[in-house]
Amino acid sequence: MTALFQAQLHLDETLTEAQLAGFEMVFSELLDAEATSHLRDGGGDWLIEALFTNPPSVESFAALLAPVFAACDLPPVPVRIAPLAARDWLAENRAAFPPRRIGRFWVYGSHVETSPPPTSWPLLVEAAQAFGSGTHPTTEGCLRAGEAILRRDGRRLWRVLDMGCGSAILGLGLLRARPGSRLIAADNDSLAVRTAAENARINRLPGRRVRAVLSQGYADPAVRRTAPYDLIFANILAGPLCGMARDQMAALGPKGWLILSGILNRQAVMVERRYAAAGARVTARLHIGDWTTLVLRPARLGRLPGLWHPREAETAEL
Repeated sequence: MTALFQAQLHLDETLTEAQLAGFEMVFSELLDAEATSHLRDGGGDWLIEALFTNPPSVESFAALLAPVFAACDLPPVPVRIAPLAARDWLAENRAAFPPRRIGRFWVYGSHVETSPPPTSWPLLVEAAQAFGSGTHPTTEGCLRAGEAILRRDGRRLWRVLDMGCGSAILGLGLLRARPGSRLIAADNDSLAVRTAAENARINRLPGRRVRAVLSQGYADPAVRRTAPYDLIFANILAGPLCGMARDQMAALGPKGWLILSGILNRQAVMVERRYAAAGARVTARLHIGDWTTLVLRPARLGRLPGLWHPREAETAEL
């Protein structure tokens, strides 16, 4: 059985759902929680709960949550961490993690016995990695954007960067769809780097075509040396995305694609303006709930036709 720890964060009742999502994403995407949830406590305040097998330090919680508190004009509140009673959490998590179909991508765990649908692009992601399983709207948005790009762009071999890779589901998905491509999976978290390398192995993607590196943004020489990239995924948060706008555009090929997510709907205009100043033009926007995924290309390519098919119009802006 897997030992788990529960982290709890109590927040003011006046927070909106969108503001709450910013806090919850820190747990799910940046701190690699096995699962997260939010609800009203007995007094009406918001309560975010997250489960961890290896809880981050108190300092890590405080550092990553600080900018979210500041954005909401709230004083920081400490996170409470406590061990949970022993249960077979992994078995329960597997039961709650059925295969997920996202366009042609089929994300599943090793416990699934069903065969992948014909013509799908299967991706094996273990249930314990729920933070990178495609269940979060930002991950789904990136995968849907990636599929739309592959329908539009006929090249067979791609040079791909998954920046802030987490489980590397995004970059590995592109390699599954376009065998023979090459991937750099970069993250500033050593656990994420190890997870990315392991996911490449269990998906039987050739090691010579996948390199997972520990890097703070574009600092690692391997990340810079492999540029220019045909496609860059960056599913992080709006603040860090704005901070690396010029580095991202400098690393993007002259006819490349850039997919950004981890952006709340209310933050999208800010991110678009920062990337416009760095020489990018938005080709498409995909909204799923409170979250926006942006697809950008070098502005020198000029205005281009819409990326999405009409059947996707209910969630995509052309």
